Amino acid sequence: MNKNKRGEALKSLLSRNIRLYRVDSGFSQAELAEKAGISVPYLGAVERGDKWPSPTTLAALASSLGHEPYVLLLPEGRSSQEIKKFILKLEKDISALVNQSVKVLNTIVKEGGTEKKEN
Repeated sequence: MNKNKRGEALKSLLSRNIRLYRVDSGFSQAELAEKAGISVPYLGAVERGDKWPSPTTLAALASSLGHEPYVLLLPEGRSSQEIKKFILKLEKDISALVNQSVKVLNTIVKEGGTEKKEN
């Protein structure tokens, strides 16, 4: 792969990840642009891969999205976010099951403690 194609692939990866992380974070382009201190048209150009952000802008975008700048250049992009979401959902589901089990056990203990023993 020549230098130009590698550069375009990197720009495409960056633009894709910024867009994915923005959407995953629930930000509109206007909200992210405001947080990062850039214009909406400029953010749109970065997300389309038409512009390459300066290091300062890249750091501002990453920070606004809750990531370190290098994360925006990682090829896995969304997959790591999906794994995090799955783990959080799994933790919530486990917590709900444990709480439900504790309630059932408490009910059983209470009912067992109020019964009269026959001799």
